[in-house]
Amino acid sequence: MKRYFLLLLVLVLGFFLVSCDGEEEIEGNGEIFVDKEWDIYPTEHTLTQPVEIDFWSANSAVDIHGITQADLVERFNQYQRETYPDSYIKVKISFQGGYVNQNTKLQAALIGKTNPEIAMVGVSSFSIYWDNAIDMRQIYTYDEIRDIHEGFLQFAMYKHKFIGYPFYAATNVFLVNRTLAEATGLAVPTVAEIIADPENSYWTWDYMKTLTKKISDETEEGVYGLASTGPALYESFYTQGLPIYNETATQVLFNNEAGIRTLTYWRELVAEGNMENPVLDPNHGTKIQGKFVEGKVGLLWASSSAIKSVYENVYENRVAQGLDPLFEMDVLPFPKYKNFYSNQSGGGLIVFNNKSENKTKAAIEFLRWLTAPEQTAYFSINTGYLAATKSATQTEIWQEYAQINPLLDRTIALMDFAPEGDLKIPLGRAKALADDDFAKYVKGIYYDDLTRDIKAVLKECADRVQYILETNGW
Repeated sequence: MKRYFLLLLVLVLGFFLVSCDGEEEIEGNGEIFVDKEWDIYPTEHTLTQPVEIDFWSANSAVDIHGITQADLVERFNQYQRETYPDSYIKVKISFQGGYVNQNTKLQAALIGKTNPEIAMVGVSSFSIYWDNAIDMRQIYTYDEIRDIHEGFLQFAMYKHKFIGYPFYAATNVFLVNRTLAEATGLAVPTVAEIIADPENSYWTWDYMKTLTKKISDETEEGVYGLASTGPALYESFYTQGLPIYNETATQVLFNNEAGIRTLTYWRELVAEGNMENPVLDPNHGTKIQGKFVEGKVGLLWASSSAIKSVYENVYENRVAQGLDPLFEMDVLPFPKYKNFYSNQSGGGLIVFNNKSENKTKAAIEFLRWLTAPEQTAYFSINTGYLAATKSATQTEIWQEYAQINPLLDRTIALMDFAPEGDLKIPLGRAKALADDDFAKYVKGIYYDDLTRDIKAVLKECADRVQYILETNGW
């Protein structure tokens, strides 16, 4: 009897360990297009009575993003009332004022099951909701997923689940004052030229340093060739064909020669006068965008979400007043070491799996309507987020806007530069926190008049990030 009791205890403990630590049993993040038939939710309206659902946005209610989202929600609600008067869906939208607030509130709400049916979440936080999300492959067919630009699927998969739809698509680019850059006499490539022949492109990190140095040296005092808040993490390493963390974001991989090369490059930009030291002014990050509009910066590292507002100030608003543009504005990708790479940023939409069948169906119907080509294009051209799908950029409203502002189209074209070969985007619960701490600690290269030891700064940064990965990787 004692022997059987011990055997039963072992089995129970074994089940408990697997249940509590189930994520550890899953290796890697998996691929989207697996050989599997998915049980997809109905694509037609199957509700038989009115249903109300909640949608939480991470934006503010008073910025252009929140206003446009509220407008789209009202359009959907009106369409539902007119089309299905006896079984319409009503979406209630609320605004949380930032991704951090959104995550805090969502995680608290999930405990008490008071969470919304659908929510906007930053791409770096998708993995937090692995247990709580419906797999997007139960909502969209493989053909519909292939309509999404590959570069906007970098964060889709976590532990073999497609967690969030990349509706709030963004990336990092260089905004370019082409007038200022070409005045140096050096060639400045276009996006079309780079995409046409990336292997033979001269747009390398060394060439960018030469160009920005020439802009700084040959223009008036106070004009810099490049402006940035600090070293670019993913772009600096992924253009070398190297990872920064392992695939599950539990191990630092940048404390090496590639890390030394990266930090040395970014400090030399300041030391050689190409770039203003980003740690001397606490408001540096906000000021450099203004300086770019004023024509005092040749290349500005920025999120693509800034393109629309900057372009309006440089070009659209002035032309509307009968004035000449301030200068010719363009975009360029981060240069290459071995290859080009465009990161994915922004956010996506998650449908939660703890709601009733009718509310879940309603959330999915709303999601499908919102991500259809017309709505995607409308949201993009009004907010500056990038249109995630190819079909959205083929709509009439997008084509008309692209005649006024071609820069969003050019930026989307860069999303073909996804990670190459076996290189994977790290996805893990601590990734977003780790990225934030990297950005803080790596700035040590700029303190004490640029005299700190590069290797020491890199090690301190790596140690800190490793600590974050280990203590928050639950």
